[in-house]
Amino acid sequence: MMVENKLQNQWEQRLKLRAEGNKLHAEAGKLHAEGNKLHAEGDRLRAEGDKLHAEGSRLRAEGDRLRAEGNKLRAEGNKLYAEGNKLRAEGDKLWAESIIRQYGNITLEWKDYIPDKSTCSCELENGELYN
Repeated sequence: MMVENKLQNQWEQRLKLRAEGNKLHAEAGKLHAEGNKLHAEGDRLRAEGDKLHAEGSRLRAEGDRLRAEGNKLRAEGNKLYAEGNKLRAEGDKLWAESIIRQYGNITLEWKDYIPDKSTCSCELENGELYN
């Protein structure tokens, strides 16, 4: 009987340990399922991030292309400004030389600036007015 009693105790001990093991297994299953959900959400967010990163890279490349094109146009504009300034100076020089040839060293006054034409009237010391 003692052996039977000892075996019965061992059996009960086994059942308790298995029940406790089953509880831990159930808890582990819950944690595993929650971990799987978080892992899947992480994968989804990573994919979204990869997609946004690719879109950002594409937009940066497009921005760089537009900036380069803008720089090219600005350089062309600067070149035209310089050519325009050169022609304006040449015109002013020809005008001054013509006045000196015609009247000698007389005073002239620039008046009535016209913004649309980027020019103004010129009145000579002798009263002549050129618009």
